Amino acid sequence: MNQFWRHQLFWPIVLIVAGVYFLLHNLGWIRDEIFWPLVLIAIGLYLIVRRART
Repeated sequence: MNQFWRHQLFWPIVLIVAGVYFLLHNLGWIRDEIFWPLVLIAIGLYLIVRRART
């Protein structure tokens, strides 16, 4: 998985996701009180799946 962090597509994807988040937030489609808990849940699920694969 370390290759993913070094891969040249990682940072552009991060910027696109951040841009989409701010766009949807400005349009009123995403509220902060819903978004951040979902991010934390997604990170936790990712960590569990990553450990299960090794």
